[in-house]
Amino acid sequence: MIRNSLFFFVALAFLSSVFGVVHSQQDLSLVKQKVTKLSETVYLLVPDPPLGGNLAVSVGTDGILLVDDQMMPMTPGIREAIAHLQKGEIQYLINSHYHYDHAGGNEAFGDRSIIVAHHNVHKRLAEGREAGARFIQGARPPQALPDITFEDNIRFYWNGEEIDVIHFQNGSHTDGDAVIYFRESNVVHTGDQYVNLNGFPYIDRDVGGSATGLRDNIAALIDIIDDSTKVIPGHGPLATKVELKAYHSVISDSIRVVEDLKDQGKSVAAIQEQGLPERFKDTIGFMPEGLWIQFVFDSLND
Repeated sequence: MIRNSLFFFVALAFLSSVFGVVHSQQDLSLVKQKVTKLSETVYLLVPDPPLGGNLAVSVGTDGILLVDDQMMPMTPGIREAIAHLQKGEIQYLINSHYHYDHAGGNEAFGDRSIIVAHHNVHKRLAEGREAGARFIQGARPPQALPDITFEDNIRFYWNGEEIDVIHFQNGSHTDGDAVIYFRESNVVHTGDQYVNLNGFPYIDRDVGGSATGLRDNIAALIDIIDDSTKVIPGHGPLATKVELKAYHSVISDSIRVVEDLKDQGKSVAAIQEQGLPERFKDTIGFMPEGLWIQFVFDSLND
């Protein structure tokens, strides 16, 4: 128990730096967005410094559609960046999942934008999280909640292309993850199901997240994109199918290792003590190995 708690608190310390729970001297309202053009209508917005999730925005004759909104204090920088691309209000705001570094700005946009998300995002934002949960955030006000929710998929016909918002059914990073696929632009936003930081991902087990579900969802995503697809991860630099397949390989391989050791009768503590094989030692950028083993072990019990 002490060992698992240590892994947990180490992870929280890291998440605080990645997800934007920053020191009090950091004024998030001053965070700017680096803008990269990915197609005639789709742009990538990356916070600088990287204190929240990556955004995608579609601009054109139909108006403005935004994927994710980071944290509410960061709204001025987001609005400024989008205004340089196209004037006007954001008509649609899509949440890839409910975590505050991706949907924390809903409250700032909700009065003028239609928020769209998986129905579990509405549920998690409305109920908040109880004390002791790994992600602690209070219940959000009505204007921060999605106006339109979906169970499986929803499609937008927007700015000259089909935009598919896809929930792959499996619990993954959370229980309400969606990928957003701009088909004609050939750009996909993965949310935090893919984090391009050379490490194991975080699994929100408290709301039905699953390491094995994430593995299966990434495999399904790989099947629907091609070698030219631009892949926007939840955090980290823009990627391609090559990097996404490498990420899936590490996830799948590490799950097989833990599953084999579990089948031999080893406890999670024993597997954590032994650690993963040497080939995983470079996978150190995002989540402590011991916590990832815990996530996998628990997911194998689902």
